[in-house]
Amino acid sequence: MNHARFSTVALTCLSVLALAACSEAKPSTTAAPSSSATGAAAPAASPSVTTAPTTDAPTAAADPAADKKLCTAAKKIAETTKVDVVKAAMAGGDPNPAIKKAYNELASGLAKATAGTPGSEAATALAAFGVAAGRVATAPDMDAAADGPEFQKTSAMANAACKKAGVDINF
Repeated sequence: MNHARFSTVALTCLSVLALAACSEAKPSTTAAPSSSATGAAAPAASPSVTTAPTTDAPTAAADPAADKKLCTAAKKIAETTKVDVVKAAMAGGDPNPAIKKAYNELASGLAKATAGTPGSEAATALAAFGVAAGRVATAPDMDAAADGPEFQKTSAMANAACKKAGVDINF
């Protein structure tokens, strides 16, 4: 049963890598410059009109170029860890140490990438996903933890935030 579960994970990683390689030619950032130009004027008016929703203010003031850079770094971290897991799967043996190492590297890599970044939607989502990946790595049953609601929710949040920044990530 564990071997079958690992095969599914390995095939999923391979599929994601193949799709990620195909999608790199498509990113379009034509909306990013116009939103940064309007974003400079909007934050001046937004804080005085809406001071209650503090989660919206950092998103409005976020730098689209910084979010795209952060999401690109996160994508590289994810791709590196996925490649390591696939290599371990192809080598045979117990895949759990490689999977645990991948989750740990994902957690530490995202923590380093998001450290000191402004509280944009992408930075917040990636930081939360990194924390969730760290919890999966330390869980007694990594499969159950990865299928759990926290990991799934933070994964979806990170994917959506990075998609808004113009980077397709599939955590």
